[in-house]
Amino acid sequence: MAITLSDLHTESGLKSFNDFLTGKSYISGDKLTKDDIKVYAAVLKNPGDSFPNVSQWYNCVSSHLAASFPGKAVGVSLAGKADPAQSAEAK
Repeated sequence: MAITLSDLHTESGLKSFNDFLTGKSYISGDKLTKDDIKVYAAVLKNPGDSFPNVSQWYNCVSSHLAASFPGKAVGVSLAGKADPAQSAEAK
């Protein structure tokens, strides 16, 4: 089942996602998928106790990622939302 999630940086977006995750461990089935990774990148941090389903999901995805990528991250900041294809064409 396809789902559209938006505004995951807001309380209303997190509430919708929290409601969707009720009774689920992952977004698309019973295993971690690309859908989870895509949404994980959009959720800026673990939202904590206010959204228990999202918090549990976030911790689970984090755990899988930590096991797959054990190297220490030094920190990266991403800014802007330009389409990479458009940016390349402008050069």
